[in-house]
Amino acid sequence: MVLVYPFLTEVGMQQDSAGWDLRYIYREPSTSFRLYLLFLLVVCIVASIRLIRIWRAAPPFRLSAEANSPAYLRLLQTSSTSLKQWIGCTFLAWGILTSTSLYDDCNRLLGQKVLGSGAILFVIEDYSAALTLALLVVLFLFLVLWHILNRIQHLPNCQRRG
Repeated sequence: MVLVYPFLTEVGMQQDSAGWDLRYIYREPSTSFRLYLLFLLVVCIVASIRLIRIWRAAPPFRLSAEANSPAYLRLLQTSSTSLKQWIGCTFLAWGILTSTSLYDDCNRLLGQKVLGSGAILFVIEDYSAALTLALLVVLFLFLVLWHILNRIQHLPNCQRRG
């Protein structure tokens, strides 16, 4: 055991002197992650289109004459319902991506004879990136939904329907 320890110390010193930093190794994103990014982009575009339609009917920070119409109220209500569904869909898509990626990554790691901490950290880093992107898109959807619900609350009481 005494002979192994100096060898490991020497190997560790050689790795440190080589200057390898695993954080700066570029890895190509998987196909499923690319599709997920495309999905997130589509979700942001859909939410932006909804928001632009609402702002076209009644510009932000001021109430126009069309804001009192029943059609505008229906637009706000359908937009808020749609955004709630997109929020749920975004979380479901992230869950599906995570579960399939976890299965694939575990299979890949089991296929390797040596399981290093670097491989495990790459897997955790991928899930962290996917979760962060999902949460950013859901935050955007939530803010748009909050804006729409706020507009519904500021409509005259006689226009609101349950």
